[in-house]
Amino acid sequence: MERGLDAYKLKLIAIPFMLLDHIYSIFSYAAYDNLNWPLMPGWISLITRFVWPLFIYLMIDGFYHTRSRIKYLLRLVTAALIMFAGTTIIYQFFDKTYFTKYSYMTFLVDYNIFTLLALMFAFIWCLDNIKRKNHIIINVLLAIVIAFASLLAGGLIVFLPMPIIMWAFYGRKNKQCIGIFIYSLLLFIMALQTHFTIDAEMGVSLYDRLCMDCEWAVFTVIPFILAYNGERGKNTKFTKYLFYVFFPLHIWILIIASFIIEKL
Repeated sequence: MERGLDAYKLKLIAIPFMLLDHIYSIFSYAAYDNLNWPLMPGWISLITRFVWPLFIYLMIDGFYHTRSRIKYLLRLVTAALIMFAGTTIIYQFFDKTYFTKYSYMTFLVDYNIFTLLALMFAFIWCLDNIKRKNHIIINVLLAIVIAFASLLAGGLIVFLPMPIIMWAFYGRKNKQCIGIFIYSLLLFIMALQTHFTIDAEMGVSLYDRLCMDCEWAVFTVIPFILAYNGERGKNTKFTKYLFYVFFPLHIWILIIASFIIEKL
């Protein structure tokens, strides 16, 4: 038996933290405003920040081990579209006025990790083809299009450095972790810059700023990367599709619950 944690166990660890993060970001403020529940502490956004880079890391690993990259990408795109459709239906039912303020396309990005994973997977595929000198011009153009799409899609381009680091140093954990730490440090410096240039006039504390600009805490994924033993782990239909089912389901439940308590 391999020492460390396999991919399935890492997902089992990530899922409750993901749930906690979304309870905090989706439900807690509605409960605070309408039920007078205590507001959940801002540091929750920090301790849960390892989740999305961990899923990107496992996606990069899957990129090299999947039998069909096309099927993998299509599965991510399909999941993103299903989630988009489900969230749109929920908002149509509870709050049609939302669409007079925002675009339907926000649901393709907001709380839709499948869109992020699909874009990152496609981008890495382009980079890998360029590295292998396979249709270089086409893949360069596609990579530019994906980067531009990520910029338009709610600023997802900010997430691009993470899969690039993980792909560029694939198989070399120490270099991956150093790259992630440097990326995290840069985000931390940017958060400090925002605090010292803007927050003083608005009365925002450093603690609040670091909780709001919480992406600097992505370095917390490093222990999980080091613990990963490279094994897939338990392999059944349930384990394969657990994340694909749990992610949209818990988001939809939290959104519906938020709407219901707002109408109480």
